Amino acid sequence: MRSFLPILCVLGACAGKVDDPAADDTAMAEDTAADDTDTGDTDTGDTAGVEVDDDGDGFPAWRTSDDPLRADCDDADAAVTPDTERLVPAGSFTRGQADLPWASPVRTITLSAYCIDRTEVTNVAFVALLQAEEAAGRSNVDEEGRPLYNLEDLENGDTFPARIEYAEGVWGVADGYADHAVVEVYHWSALRYCASVGKALPTEAQWEKAARGAEDARMWPWGDEPPGCEHANFVLTEAGEPPQDGEPCVQDTTPVGAYPRGASAGGALDLAGNVSEWVADWFDPEAYADDPDVDPTGPEEGALFDDGVGEFVARIARGGGFLHDATGIQVAFRTPEPEGGSSNGVGFRCARPLE
Repeated sequence: MRSFLPILCVLGACAGKVDDPAADDTAMAEDTAADDTDTGDTDTGDTAGVEVDDDGDGFPAWRTSDDPLRADCDDADAAVTPDTERLVPAGSFTRGQADLPWASPVRTITLSAYCIDRTEVTNVAFVALLQAEEAAGRSNVDEEGRPLYNLEDLENGDTFPARIEYAEGVWGVADGYADHAVVEVYHWSALRYCASVGKALPTEAQWEKAARGAEDARMWPWGDEPPGCEHANFVLTEAGEPPQDGEPCVQDTTPVGAYPRGASAGGALDLAGNVSEWVADWFDPEAYADDPDVDPTGPEEGALFDDGVGEFVARIARGGGFLHDATGIQVAFRTPEPEGGSSNGVGFRCARPLE
């Protein structure tokens, strides 16, 4: 296990229903549900100008909606609504930030449409996967025998309280942590969970577009206003002060969706702070220069990265967490993390590919 240390220190990662911070978005479904009833036409590709709502949840299928904030990412499943997933329409966005490590050059990148979880995956959602694996005869391991959740931290003196517990074949969540973002999960754990719910980890480019939006080159999901504890769960610092000397807003994870003022333009929550989030790509320090302009997925394999403490094959975590400062939660900030490591500050969310 690699204890969590923000990369800035070296240099000087199941969505529940939450209150919607975007004005007049999902709440308008109550007023428009009568207009969004099932048309009986399931071929959404041939319904130009006609909203289709096959699952009757009050939200139109994403192909037939002209409002991304109301789009239904899976119109065959009434449990999937804009409260749980947000559509990111096809198109371009500005990726990168010149003054951040490994985030140059700033470029225009074009992505196909996809959906992204509105919040980070919670402890209670991840426990459902652990219990399903237990029932299949795989106790806390995936099909390749790799651990899914790091239970050893508590035994090794971790100072953070337990979130997930195990006893005699039963997985559970510690009191008060059910709707907190899951941590102590490996990169392959995130891949396994997302696959189990029919989704995938977002690519690094998908994650950044969801956080930044397509309209500008904002520094944080909500814009360029410097963050306070009303925006995100992070560490307040004075200029030049390292994160470990700052004042944490909470100094632990919080329930997902607890910071509606920090919502992205698309209405996704916690894309800054709370926990850093695994993304699909291997880490490449030159990716922002070398990636293709359309739907980049990063390098085909990982390479060794030296963080000043040791070398490891690196994946990427994005968004910063409760131990990062304002710079570490910027939308373009990239954190190399060991593929084979877990952390009390890294979790994930899933994305839904759309065809």
